[in-house]
Amino acid sequence: MDMWQAFMTSAGKQVPKAEIVHDKFHIAKYLGEAVDKVRRSENKALKDEGDETLKGSRQLWLYNVENLSEERYDELMKIQQADLKTGRA
Repeated sequence: MDMWQAFMTSAGKQVPKAEIVHDKFHIAKYLGEAVDKVRRSENKALKDEGDETLKGSRQLWLYNVENLSEERYDELMKIQQADLKTGRA
């Protein structure tokens, strides 16, 4: 189910012995949003310093690495190894 608290509360009341399981789609959605939030914040801070390391990298962080071309994959790996908060996220 979705991670919305109202769904979990309702399920807990209606079927108290049921185990709540969150689907991969919603987990991936929330993780992607969290990484993007960190990336936007860090990109803004870097741009203020004149650093454009994260410029144009949004899609790299959101794509499944299996779907990236070799060139884009190499670009992502380079950014991930740059000791940025976004890479750790």
